[in-house]
Amino acid sequence: MHYHFFVGNDNGNSEHDLIIDGRLIQQPNVNCTVDELPWDEEQAPDSFVKQLQDQLVVTIDSPAARPGMYYVGKFALESGEILDNLQIGIDMKSDMDLPVVNTLAQIAAAAVQKAVDEEKRIPEHIEVDVDMATALPVTQHNDETSAKFERRFMAGSHHVTVHLGLQRVGVKIVFAYTKVVPEATPVIFALQKDADGNWREGDIFREFVERYEIEKKFNGSFFRDKRILHIDIGDGSTEYPITEGNKFLRQFVHGSHHGAGYAIEEALDEFNRLIHLPNSPRQFFSDVIKNPKHKYHARAIKTLKRPMESQVRQIVQNVKRQLTKARNEIDLLCVYGGGSILMRSMLYPLLDELCKEREMKLLYIPKEFAVQMNALGLDAFVRGKIYEALKTKAAQPA
Repeated sequence: MHYHFFVGNDNGNSEHDLIIDGRLIQQPNVNCTVDELPWDEEQAPDSFVKQLQDQLVVTIDSPAARPGMYYVGKFALESGEILDNLQIGIDMKSDMDLPVVNTLAQIAAAAVQKAVDEEKRIPEHIEVDVDMATALPVTQHNDETSAKFERRFMAGSHHVTVHLGLQRVGVKIVFAYTKVVPEATPVIFALQKDADGNWREGDIFREFVERYEIEKKFNGSFFRDKRILHIDIGDGSTEYPITEGNKFLRQFVHGSHHGAGYAIEEALDEFNRLIHLPNSPRQFFSDVIKNPKHKYHARAIKTLKRPMESQVRQIVQNVKRQLTKARNEIDLLCVYGGGSILMRSMLYPLLDELCKEREMKLLYIPKEFAVQMNALGLDAFVRGKIYEALKTKAAQPA
């Protein structure tokens, strides 16, 4: 059984967003190493397949990461085991095992689900060829780190055993080509085109169209020739690249160690004190924040307010710095990323005022799309002509 997948892979500090074979998968970006399976009796393997991402247990044998058995994503987060996660502002993603392990696990799980869906049976072995675009933070991305990260995926084959209860499926993954780009830069592709290659339209632009009273039929073609200052707010970093049309302007590379994760880290001790826990992981706090029905939601919001205000001020200062460097020659600010949702009530008015003052527009991506923008952009990029040209060039002898 053999598949070829296109993968747009956004390895965020808090959340892992991938588009594998056209399907969006979102999981907490955590894992933990374990010594044995969590199940000690036979369970119907079919019962695992549908919700496999939520109960993902794999054994990894790869030249790019420490071999072993791992709980991945939500299953790891809820396991009570000691978690491995990306420590904001400290860890270099290109050096870490976690993004490699979680990427391999999710690709293998998607392959198992596709095989069962198509063949109506659970196979013993699957082979997957992968074309992948992924990203590093602007502050970590350079020729050396990107080449190193690419090599970790492309140097040899990776063997993943997916555990469906006590039944095992072996998945061999080979990366035909991997391209690592600076975070946020592929988003321009997602703003312009949808998954089918048509000009993007719909709810993602509704607020923007109403705010600026744009009467003609609006779609992604609007962004073809625009100079955009991106503000991609994650957990551990905010990226401020400038794009012009489909070009990334390298002279304006800038990122800062600010984001929702820093505010959460600062609020975490107080939050744990209020809910009578000695400690809890950052991802748990993030989940509480996202869920207004959670019994601790109000307390989480309360502890987050002051640290979040501090992060917002820093981000606005960095935006002003980029605008000054670009001599205000920017058509619009585009704001997205998981952190943009939490910061919106504080950040939107400040950026709106800045745009009025400097004669530009503000596109604040709605929360339904904000987290997916990098994954959507990477998916569009990996299927596009630029990626194909880079792949062809890499295959030619030096």
